[in-house]
Amino acid sequence: MSTTIGVPEPLAEKVRAFVEAQKLDCEVVVDGDGTLRVMQSEGRQQSEPPTLQAGGWIACPDAFALASSMSVSSQTVGKLLNELDIKVRQCQLGCF
Repeated sequence: MSTTIGVPEPLAEKVRAFVEAQKLDCEVVVDGDGTLRVMQSEGRQQSEPPTLQAGGWIACPDAFALASSMSVSSQTVGKLLNELDIKVRQCQLGCF
C-alpha cells in the first residue's frame, strides 16, 4: 500500500524531490489530506504521526513507528526528517 503525503504548497517541491530521489512508493498531495500530513511548525512543535511538523521535533519511538507504517527503513525516515528540519528527541540509542 502506498503512502499519500499531504503537504502545504511551500513544502511541496521539497517533499516531491525527496520522494523521487528516494524512489518511494508515495503520492504527494498539495494542500490535501494524506495518510501522512506535513505542516509548517510554529516554533519547535512536537510531531505526532500521522502529522509531521516541519521545523519541529519528533520522539524517536514515533519516528520508528512512522518508518514501519510507511514500510521504509528508519534511515529513510531519518533523511526525510532532516529534509524537513525535524529534530529527533527521546532517542532510544542516546544519539540525539
